[in-house]
Amino acid sequence: MTNNLECIKKRILVVSDNPELTFFFQNECKKQNLECIAEVEYSYSVNNRYPSQMISLGANKVNVKDIHFRKEAKDKYSLIISIHCKQIFPKELVESVICVNFHPGLNPYNRGWYPQVFSIVNKLPLGATLHLMDSEVDHGLIIAQKEVIVKSSDTSLNVYRQVISAEKHLIEQNLISLVNQSYETISPITEGNYNSISSFKELCKLDMDSIKPLREHIDLLRALTHGEHKNAYFLDGNQKKVYITINFQVSE
Repeated sequence: MTNNLECIKKRILVVSDNPELTFFFQNECKKQNLECIAEVEYSYSVNNRYPSQMISLGANKVNVKDIHFRKEAKDKYSLIISIHCKQIFPKELVESVICVNFHPGLNPYNRGWYPQVFSIVNKLPLGATLHLMDSEVDHGLIIAQKEVIVKSSDTSLNVYRQVISAEKHLIEQNLISLVNQSYETISPITEGNYNSISSFKELCKLDMDSIKPLREHIDLLRALTHGEHKNAYFLDGNQKKVYITINFQVSE
């Protein structure tokens, strides 16, 4: 006898400004047959200035702060997943829909912008965190974490690639439990610390008269070396920015 009551699939929204992790997430959905239990939609934030890759992955633009979106999301989605979204989710959204975040830092350490940069400088632990979102940035109950070890010759880019790998691991290991809401949570051990974009910009402007151990100068330069990005700089006699990166060659 056929049961007339069909299982209703859960509707999930992924909001991401990171094409690499979004592509990985989509592939994991296929591998783990997520379509059997959920319908997943993809969006990128209004703060994304270069959305072409996200659009190619089937994502549509969304403003998570928009009141009309918030009202619609409350009734439409059972779960919203943030993966490197460039917008901060408003309190009204995270309190009306279950929202989780894949964060490129080991909460509660160096919450906020560019965790790998600040972890190289202040020596606080680094990794990836999956957590429930609340009204504070990179805050809330922790679902899963994976730590990354920073070596003395690692630059920001080296470490960032390791963090991305850690986030992929968290996606793979927690995808089904997120949809089924079968995960367990723990509280962060402390409130931790938060770094703003202005904090990062302050790091980038080098003080040429700073007197510190050589190790700290090297750590600052490697923290600000991230491929082709122009981060660390000083001003020359004409008040023009002179950018600096550092390169390491480790003996075998």
